[in-house]
Amino acid sequence: MRLFWKVFAVLWLATLLVGGSGFLVSRALQQDWLLLQLNPQLRDFAAQLTSTYEHEGAVAAQDWLEQQRRQHRIRARLFDASATSLLPGTLPRLPRFGPQPPPSARHPEPPPPRGRLLQLSWQTDQQDYLITVHIAEPNLWNAERAPIGLVLNIALGMGLLALLSLLLSRYMTAPLRQLGLAAQSLGHGRFEGARLARINQRRDEIGDLSRQFGLMAEQVQNLLDSQQQLMRDISHELRSPLARLRIGLALGSQPDRAADAALWQRLDRECDRLDRLIDAILTLSRLDSQAEPAQTFALDPLLRRVVEDAQFATPELTINLQGASQLQLSGWPEQLASAIDNLLRNAQRFSPPEGQIRVQVDAAAGHCEISIEDEGPGVAEPWLSKLSEPFVRVPGQPADSGYGLGLTIAARAIARHNGTLRFDCAPQRGLRAIIRLPKGQS
Repeated sequence: MRLFWKVFAVLWLATLLVGGSGFLVSRALQQDWLLLQLNPQLRDFAAQLTSTYEHEGAVAAQDWLEQQRRQHRIRARLFDASATSLLPGTLPRLPRFGPQPPPSARHPEPPPPRGRLLQLSWQTDQQDYLITVHIAEPNLWNAERAPIGLVLNIALGMGLLALLSLLLSRYMTAPLRQLGLAAQSLGHGRFEGARLARINQRRDEIGDLSRQFGLMAEQVQNLLDSQQQLMRDISHELRSPLARLRIGLALGSQPDRAADAALWQRLDRECDRLDRLIDAILTLSRLDSQAEPAQTFALDPLLRRVVEDAQFATPELTINLQGASQLQLSGWPEQLASAIDNLLRNAQRFSPPEGQIRVQVDAAAGHCEISIEDEGPGVAEPWLSKLSEPFVRVPGQPADSGYGLGLTIAARAIARHNGTLRFDCAPQRGLRAIIRLPKGQS
């Protein structure tokens, strides 16, 4: 059974049970009201009896009581305020109603049939009355005498309860159906976030679920798009060295061609290029996995170690480290060190001889910024936002300057530590990379 109908059935049945139990309780506590509803002739019984007695006399009132006994099987007696019987009536005198005659004057009276005995009080302009009324058992709950209004009210109430349950069930399950359709579109490879725009405006648990699902779906969609783009880029990058290897092997396999050391050296370089490319791709894929547990480490010692290693590799350049963060991070220190090392090597690659690289650490209230600034040729403004994309090469960049994965690996590693990496132009000249790490991880 669908969730919609389950919710609808539960709500409707629960409402009916509550209403039915309330009806039974009211019947047990206020049976007189229901008795009057099922016996319309009782509604004006007291008024007609007292009016006939006052205006037409005791004989006419007694005749009227006899008529009610024959037609409706209703027996009654009329008393004044002091419980003195005013009419013989059609109901035998009971011990608890009115004064009792002496035993010698009593005459055996047949007991009334089984039924319901009521005692009514009635007041007119002349005096106060007490009326005892007995209704025979077959007439107590005669459904044929039930007024049509009562039946219609019950039917209308059940219909309104069904309608309210239907609307509430639709209100609860329709967003879940939209979430299902959005999940189906994500399964087909294209997430349609517009389906959830209306659900996201809700301020309940379903709205929270929809917003969380939307964030998750966007991340999954971005990951799928980036993987597809990465696969296309990898295919493109592998095609060129493989083609050169194929040509070299074809040339080297010719029987009339002597051993050519330069050819084999070229093939060896192409194999090295492929090995570096595959290693960079594997490093990039490992950054997307969460298999390694995080650990707590200090940022400042890690920065000093990376800067010292970079300075040792390029003694002709000057690398200045200024500032400190006093920051403790929870994450993967080797990945973050590799990201900063990639940025430093990129600055070293494009810095002029005897150039200077400045590494500045600034600690703010809620974050820490690390800027790496070189004195190279810089990058044009339109390319700054694309530097961290896979296989992106700036126009004029040397062919042997890498595959364009180093900055991508750095950006992924920094993002894994809830940080951001952006690039802008240095004030003097060159490129400046800015790493922003939150202090909330400390």
